[in-house]
Amino acid sequence: MPLDFTNRAVAMSFDYPTDTLLSTQRLKANSQLFSAVSQTDHSRGIFRLAMQADGNLVQYAVSTATVTTQDAYWATGTDGQGNNVTLNLDDDGHLYLLNFTGFNIIMNLTDGRYPTQKTIYIVRIDFDGIFRLYSYNLTQNGNWSVLWSSTNNKCAPKGLCGFNSYCVLNDQEPQCLCLPQFTHVVQNNWTAGCERNFFPESCKDDNGDIRIQELTNTVWEDNPYSVLFLSIKEDCERACLEDCDCVAAFFKDRQCKKQRLPLRYGKRDMGDSNSALIKVGKSISTTTDRVEPGKKRVISLEGAS
Repeated sequence: MPLDFTNRAVAMSFDYPTDTLLSTQRLKANSQLFSAVSQTDHSRGIFRLAMQADGNLVQYAVSTATVTTQDAYWATGTDGQGNNVTLNLDDDGHLYLLNFTGFNIIMNLTDGRYPTQKTIYIVRIDFDGIFRLYSYNLTQNGNWSVLWSSTNNKCAPKGLCGFNSYCVLNDQEPQCLCLPQFTHVVQNNWTAGCERNFFPESCKDDNGDIRIQELTNTVWEDNPYSVLFLSIKEDCERACLEDCDCVAAFFKDRQCKKQRLPLRYGKRDMGDSNSALIKVGKSISTTTDRVEPGKKRVISLEGAS
């Protein structure tokens, strides 16, 4: 995406970068880049790129309270390389990690050797959470070109879809969908996640009001409170229906993993056989008003006791 240097003031510091590194600039240990909110809102967004003290370059959601491997959605895997590793960008587009001595390259992210005559290079963590290397030819009135990216899957960044929602690709563009019988907390704000829009009379399947709805080929944060080894999916469904604590169960390779809310980091992955078995109930009557962007949906629970 293009950068507009003519219509807005750009203030950058080599010592305190925001979302971008320029040629010959480096990201030091214990430093981070933060994405923008959007293409037009350049305040701090929801993703970060961390040059960690252990030598690992990692991408996380800003909202992660603790830094764990499960919270990361991309990493160089260079942990253990020392406490002063830096990320560097040369003027030929060479992007690499340099070890604490300042002389030995421990990983090349790009080989570089791109044209340097009247061509400039930057790297940036974009508002969609993907880290990209861009080039721009000053003799051509064109756009910035992407030479490298940390991923090509726009559903890969964790945190794009909030609690109880999952990411799907529609014409290679991400979309966040709610769990069955859930609705977006804030319309047009995917990161706010989803909440239930039904009120079951019982947590168990006593009167036929509770059932299981399956989401195939979806992966989630693996955080079960109970793991059962069962032969068939129907047994896993039954185990969740009979357990008031169970709101969902993940079934794969004969493992039935019971889950509580919230579910996190969901995305569709057609290469993964995991089935998310979501406990749903008979929907009650609801009334909703037209929701303006940025305002919370109001749900009236008629007849709820």
